Amino acid sequence: MPKKIDNQTYFNNNKTKTWNNPPIVVAWKFSSAENLGALLRVCDNFGVKQVFFVGNENDYKASKIKRNATTSFNKVDWSFVSEEDVWKSIPKKTIKVAVDTTTESIALNDFHFKELTNSFCLFFGNETIGLEDEVITRCDTSIHIPMTGESFSMNVVQSAAVTLFEASKQIVLCD
Repeated sequence: MPKKIDNQTYFNNNKTKTWNNPPIVVAWKFSSAENLGALLRVCDNFGVKQVFFVGNENDYKASKIKRNATTSFNKVDWSFVSEEDVWKSIPKKTIKVAVDTTTESIALNDFHFKELTNSFCLFFGNETIGLEDEVITRCDTSIHIPMTGESFSMNVVQSAAVTLFEASKQIVLCD
């Protein structure tokens, strides 16, 4: 019969694969400091090394970000950037992927992350309105998470977790 062990012990003894080139994550104008912190934690869980928060740092309480990020607060390279500076901060050949439902979005399970020849960046939008049209048009492609239930929206951090799991499953955890 299996016995429960703590996560730290398990993952210290069972090293998982890591990204050769981890994705970048952009949080576009989130309204909640708690979601910023939770996003940092999810990004740390999936090996993301860099996160850009588009917005004004003064609008968020660092203590709320830190409380939700826990130890990930200091493990992920994150910064606040302006709407224009984020585009300059992403390396030139990086594929920009909007995670939002659009007229041309591809279902997450049909998107082939492994076929991307360059690094990629995932854009996640505001909790209420998602990504603005201008952001979507500046991205190279868009993907959405297919849903089978009665609700057709998902918390932005849950969306990031689902998307990052699928990307890591295709690129890192395959074989």
